[in-house]
Amino acid sequence: MPGFRLANPDRAKIDVKYFCSYCELLLREAMQTSCGHFYCQSCLENLLSYRDPLSVMLICLVDQKQLPKNEVFPDNFMRREVFALVVSCTFMEDGCKWKGEVRHLEDHTNGCEFLKIPCVHPECGILVKKADLPEHLENECMYRLVECGFCHSRIVFIKMTHHQQSDCPTYPVICDKCNKEGIPRGKLADHQNPIVGDCEGVQGPCPFSQVGCSKTEILNQREKREHLKQENIHHSILILRFALGINKDLEAIVRRDPRAMSRSPQMFTNYDSVVQDLLVKMQNNSETTRTLQEKLREHSERITSLERKVATVNISGAVAAASAPRSSDADVSLPNMDITRRITNLENKTADHEVLLVESNRTIVETSREVGMVKRQTESVQESTRRIDRRIESIEHTLALRNVTLADLEEYVRQQEFSSYDGQLLWKITEFARRRNEAVSGQQISFYSPCFFTGRYGYKMCARIYLNGDGMGRGTHVSVFFVIMRGQYDALLRWPFRQKVTFMLMDQDNVEHVIDAFRPDPSSSSFQRPRRETNIASGCPMFCALTELNNHAYVRDDTMFLKIIVDTSDL
Repeated sequence: MPGFRLANPDRAKIDVKYFCSYCELLLREAMQTSCGHFYCQSCLENLLSYRDPLSVMLICLVDQKQLPKNEVFPDNFMRREVFALVVSCTFMEDGCKWKGEVRHLEDHTNGCEFLKIPCVHPECGILVKKADLPEHLENECMYRLVECGFCHSRIVFIKMTHHQQSDCPTYPVICDKCNKEGIPRGKLADHQNPIVGDCEGVQGPCPFSQVGCSKTEILNQREKREHLKQENIHHSILILRFALGINKDLEAIVRRDPRAMSRSPQMFTNYDSVVQDLLVKMQNNSETTRTLQEKLREHSERITSLERKVATVNISGAVAAASAPRSSDADVSLPNMDITRRITNLENKTADHEVLLVESNRTIVETSREVGMVKRQTESVQESTRRIDRRIESIEHTLALRNVTLADLEEYVRQQEFSSYDGQLLWKITEFARRRNEAVSGQQISFYSPCFFTGRYGYKMCARIYLNGDGMGRGTHVSVFFVIMRGQYDALLRWPFRQKVTFMLMDQDNVEHVIDAFRPDPSSSSFQRPRRETNIASGCPMFCALTELNNHAYVRDDTMFLKIIVDTSDL
């Protein structure tokens, strides 16, 4: 990878000899030519003759001298000097006070609180300091998720006003029919429903007209309430008949297709609600019956009282007749006739109440019997459905196990199809635009290549690519990393891994490939024998600038080719 980036004040005070003659950054893994000039190790590949891409001669950019590769060698003294330089953080102009040796610069930069990173919401696009990101996401970002104060849904902040004015189901609105305020938007349609709504500005038929009520003419709310009060028992019977019809339909469906209930479990839920409504109606009818019985008792007491009064009057009349025989019989009979008429009227009313009471009791008994039968049939159907569901679950479990086995076989075949055993992998990356967008949005910032091997029993490896960069290259470069994987023959291999690794982004016009290479650091944990499925990736975070992708045919037909070469000459 190129050299170390420095803050401008540090760059001005450090001697020019410590800077790479190619990338003009502070030397990284310094290499010295025989003509006395210094380059970063990763920059040497760029010194190959441009006229002959296959040439093995390097051209020094300072004096244009041609050099064979064996006349360029590592300068360990220069490397120690570079690592010992004391520099400031590259974000010192933003307020970072850190100072330290160059050897610690990258470790500090990766965790610096002044490192500016993009907001996690792609639509926002603002770069904020790493330390300020939580505050930005919680209080400042226009695309953060906030809770609606009415429906408690999580809504993007910038869309909250539109949500409450157009979409929120619990936002209070005014009925345009009756001007009633504070109605949740989601319940406005129920409020204005001409059948079951309570809006005073909407007229409609009896709610039970859909199940057989003969009252089909349009009623206002007052007329509807009176009708419902008068026809309470009749409506209960209509509901029960409707429920029994549903039960027959359900039985026919279950007999025709036993799995229909498992596919549509809400059918039983709706049916149970109908039964519950019937029970409520029955309770209301019981209350009405108790009220009628109380009135009947009161009337009986009044009749008994009147009979006593009649007896008393008759006795008084007899005494009066005996003491005053001259009185007129018509004068005595008048009170008796009035009392008799009143008793007759009361008896007629009592008889009417008794008829109504008997009819109500008979209806309640029939309703209870039919509801009980419906509940028993429902329980039987539910038990059959549960047995069918258990059998289906068993079959689905077996199918799932077979699908897992099939997926493992497909993965093995796929790996065998793409694997190579010569230390080279030509990785074809398709759907570049979609993968690039996913990396920018943070949905999937990286992905792995198929695995490949240095030999049939050699090292197992793969590559990992970040199409929007990682670390120092985030947002500006494509980053490529090399990954050592745990293999079946690791116990027989030499560790740590020491083979040279070369990355090559292929120009599909074969004009100018992007090439970078590195030798593993034996002390790094990335190149020790793997103890897990994969080691930590290591490679080139600034492999290729994103702006370079459009300069050559690195991406064509939405496809990119990346070649990874591992030197196997000394294995």
